[in-house]
Amino acid sequence: MNYVTVIYLLNLVLYAMYFFGRIGSEVPISGLDFTVSGILSLLLIFAGYLNAKKGMIYRTVLWVFFVNVFLFTCSGVFDQFGSNFNILSTGNSDTFLFSLALLVYNGYLFPLTVVLDGSGLALIIPVVLSFILPSLGYMIGKKLYQNAR
Repeated sequence: MNYVTVIYLLNLVLYAMYFFGRIGSEVPISGLDFTVSGILSLLLIFAGYLNAKKGMIYRTVLWVFFVNVFLFTCSGVFDQFGSNFNILSTGNSDTFLFSLALLVYNGYLFPLTVVLDGSGLALIIPVVLSFILPSLGYMIGKKLYQNAR
C-alpha cells in the first residue's frame, strides 16, 4: 500500500470536511485554518516516512508531484503571469478548470493559496510542496531505516 496515496486522498477529504463545516462563506482565513493545513502537511511527511520504512522505492512518493505537474502544465500558468494574474477569475482564460483542479487537488493548502492569490505563486507552491513534503519524509525514513540495520 502506498501511504502517500492514502494520506493525500485523506487530506482532500479531511480538509473538505473542515472547510465546508465552517460557519458562513465569508469567514476570513484564521490561524486555525493555517494550523489545520500545517497538520495535514505533516501527515504527508509522515506518509513519506512510512513508505521508506516499508522499503518502498522513492518513486512511490512522487506520483502526487507528477499529477500536480500535469495540472500545472495544463493550466498554462506561464502565459498568465503578470500583475493582473488572478487564479480565481475566468476572464480571458480557457485554462481556469485546470487551475481550479490543481487548487482542489491541493485543498489542504487552501489558506496559503488564498494569501498568495494574484501573485502566480498560488499555483507554483502546491506543486513544489507536493515534491518536498513526501520526499522529506521519505529521506528521514530512509535514513532511520538504514541506521536501524
